[in-house]
Amino acid sequence: EMSAQAVRIALPGKVDLSTRATSLLQCRNPKPSHASSNRRSTIAMANADNNMHIFQDQAEVADALASLTMKAAEQAIEERGSFTVALAGGSLIKLLGGLKGKNEIDWDNWHVFWVDERCVPHDDPESNYGGALQALLSDVPIPASQLYAIKESLCQKNEGAAQPCAAEYDARLKGLSSSILPTKDGLPIFDLLLLGFGPDGHICSLFPEHPLLKVTEPWILPISDSPKPPPERITFSMPVVNAAKKKCFTAIGEGKAEMAATIIKSAGDDPKIPASYVKGDVAWLMDAAGASLL
Repeated sequence: EMSAQAVRIALPGKVDLSTRATSLLQCRNPKPSHASSNRRSTIAMANADNNMHIFQDQAEVADALASLTMKAAEQAIEERGSFTVALAGGSLIKLLGGLKGKNEIDWDNWHVFWVDERCVPHDDPESNYGGALQALLSDVPIPASQLYAIKESLCQKNEGAAQPCAAEYDARLKGLSSSILPTKDGLPIFDLLLLGFGPDGHICSLFPEHPLLKVTEPWILPISDSPKPPPERITFSMPVVNAAKKKCFTAIGEGKAEMAATIIKSAGDDPKIPASYVKGDVAWLMDAAGASLL
């Protein structure tokens, strides 16, 4: 069984972060597929909203992400017979491979969504769906009808695609039964969101100081002026993000370190840092480089 190395770190604007071994560490794969667990020095930190888990390298983060996701899936399937997870694109996709080869997973009851998507065909290199298919989904037996990709016929070209794609995705999600996607106070309750963040602090396709940050309905929003190409995309609204039971950020490498520290140290609700709006049960899985500026 892994042990946590206890530390105390004071961050500006935050309470001291006391460390403790958490359920995440306890549910890790007891037979890791890579190098000896003896060399691991896992630091677990927690404050009111954020649970931070720092690992030595990307492989360990992928392993931890798999454990966290498997635990959320087991709980959801036990409670209501289905598990809903929504994925980001970008660097997160590289970590999904940690879920391969897990024979104990009840894939038949998984329902996979995307927190945002570029309005491009599924085989386009920019497609978040296509990236996840390559990284994981083509290798696991989730029924195809339970992979909720953007409707490809609506985005054969990017220009003008965001509005119809968002409307169709919003209607499709709202048409799901409550046993698959429960709702509360008019919002969907996803079991788990696996989130990334950009160097500018954006999450989903919600960018700094963009008007969509304050839009509360519908669930799925069109964006036609993304500062990153392609310009037309769809995205979860911020209320949908925050309604999810659990959110998980990953930060791998020195390139993520500065913004990860900025998000974690922020007071919240900073329009210049969209990720600072994320509330509730939020986990951070980081490698040593990604956590190097904490």
